[in-house]
Amino acid sequence: MDVTPLERRVRTSRAERALQRVRDRLDSTDAVAFVHAGTDADGAVFGSEAVVVTPERAVSLVDDDRPGEPPRDDRLAVRTVHDPASAVARVVGEVAETGTVLAPRGIRYDAALFLERAGFEVASTTALAEARSVKTAAEGEALSHVGAATTAGVEATVDLLAGASVAADGTLRVDTGDDDGGTRRETGDGTDDADPLTATRLRRRVAVTLARAGVDAGETRVYGAGPSEGALVRDRPIMVDCRPRGPVGTRVRATWTLVVDGDGGWERRAHVALRAAHGSARGRLAAALDGETETAGSVVTELRAELAAYGFEDPSVAVHGVGLAERERPRGDDTIEPGQAVVVAATVTRAADGTVGEERRADAVTWVETYLLDDGVERLVSLPESVSVAAAHRAVER
Repeated sequence: MDVTPLERRVRTSRAERALQRVRDRLDSTDAVAFVHAGTDADGAVFGSEAVVVTPERAVSLVDDDRPGEPPRDDRLAVRTVHDPASAVARVVGEVAETGTVLAPRGIRYDAALFLERAGFEVASTTALAEARSVKTAAEGEALSHVGAATTAGVEATVDLLAGASVAADGTLRVDTGDDDGGTRRETGDGTDDADPLTATRLRRRVAVTLARAGVDAGETRVYGAGPSEGALVRDRPIMVDCRPRGPVGTRVRATWTLVVDGDGGWERRAHVALRAAHGSARGRLAAALDGETETAGSVVTELRAELAAYGFEDPSVAVHGVGLAERERPRGDDTIEPGQAVVVAATVTRAADGTVGEERRADAVTWVETYLLDDGVERLVSLPESVSVAAAHRAVER
């Protein structure tokens, strides 16, 4: 598969940034090496199954049945081996006979066992997780690309919902000449011959729109009243939880909620509250860029307080980083820093007990955004400013 110039820059910059962070950690300890073996997000930083880093060199180990890419530069050599997990101990043994070896918590168990059997002590380090939390300039470009594709997916859902007709029983119907392509034929009243507009069909529209931009829809889901194969209904919230993944593994998350023909009641109040809460969260993120100490936890507190002011006492909220994994630093007490990509998620519900389970998705309004903290607080995906499909559609047409 051809690699684009942006993909090449992303991969190279990730590896270089990680090498620098790992070597800084080695310099501040008495460890003889850093190692990792695994297919998790930490391993994806180097694009190989295993890596060994010492103060003098870095070796990327790949299975001889699946050769890796040529070395990115003279600081990261590629060596093909029969079993990368077992080879890390042998490579470390080339530079030291004993000592401490640093590794992420996600290192494969067998790799850690081989190291201990070879006489090394394995100590946990967060160096790679810290390196991943701050994006390089190339990663920022990749995030913006995924965000733009997701914005197109938002517009596609708005267009499909706006073009739907309403049957006598309140279910939504569409007649599409090319369901995946998005070409809609006029259907008259649309209630007799049109097909049900299901959650599956709406998700497919998002997935196809993303695919046209080279982005995988990932675990994107659509929730509405009834099962996924049943028709969505006019007066209940329809939630699209989009979790796309770019060609270099870059992830964002965006979730939006729309109602085709609601009564303007609690859904509108919920959406107004969520907009205000996100505005407050952006203010905290901006303060972090101005040098104030803010944590993911302090932004969560701000979200809860703002939603409580609108009468939603038990919202579901989360603030965390995103990148090669859906959840990464900053989380909890981690300090928010420039260069990070931060997900801010909030859901409110009218359920009497305040819970939001799978069976109650149609009783919830959710708004999730991903922000890139660079020169300012950049919204990577443009979400509807109204819960009303008609209002959102008018905004898209403008």
